[in-house]
Amino acid sequence: MLYIITKLVTEGDKKAFSILGAVDDKKKAAAIAAEAYKNYNKAASFQNVEMITEWLATRLSHSFRLDKDHRLQLAITELDGETLPEDKQLVFSAAAEEEELMRRVSQALFEGKHTAERGQTTTSCPIE
Repeated sequence: MLYIITKLVTEGDKKAFSILGAVDDKKKAAAIAAEAYKNYNKAASFQNVEMITEWLATRLSHSFRLDKDHRLQLAITELDGETLPEDKQLVFSAAAEEEELMRRVSQALFEGKHTAERGQTTTSCPIE
């Protein structure tokens, strides 16, 4: 089995996709990806990096958002042969991320409007 380690860095409108490497050991692949995480998040503690390494070894992906404009996505893709099954071919989907962001913005706007509408009730001691 071969493991390909990839990363996608999003900074504002810029996106950079990189292949970090390919190894034949899942734990080694997780360690390589965790090193990319450590380099991206300089404030990460040793325990945090260890937890991310374990997460990558089991889930084979991790997404970290530094703030609303900076995001790191790591993925480990398993290859056993020359062609991946169709459900494993997609590594990152920027469209899915944008749809989720728009859904959350829409929800926040709706909830804000709903709160503002409820907030216009007459108080018990109106100030005139």
